[in-house]
Amino acid sequence: MGGPIEVSGDVSAAASALAGLILVYLGAVIGNFSGFDAPERGAVKARYQWRAWFAFVGLILCLLAVALGLVAKWLGIAGLGVGALFTLLLALVWIGAIAVIAIREMR
Repeated sequence: MGGPIEVSGDVSAAASALAGLILVYLGAVIGNFSGFDAPERGAVKARYQWRAWFAFVGLILCLLAVALGLVAKWLGIAGLGVGALFTLLLALVWIGAIAVIAIREMR
């Protein structure tokens, strides 16, 4: 098993893939919101906007993990590699929360 620097590339790849999944979810949220007629959008705007912002935070966490992982690998800084891993783990927990919230909101 490699150390933080060796794993940083894998962390960056995983975070990039997760960011792509979040973009798909974000696109679905925006597409669903756009499907409402203009008068109905006012009633559902808060709910969809909250979902979109929550997903955006997860996207930022993923991009931060990618950046930390790449810089750690490039400069050989183990501390940044560890930071990238923990940021990815936080993003995974965040995505799990997004899934649970989406399931609980189905009525």
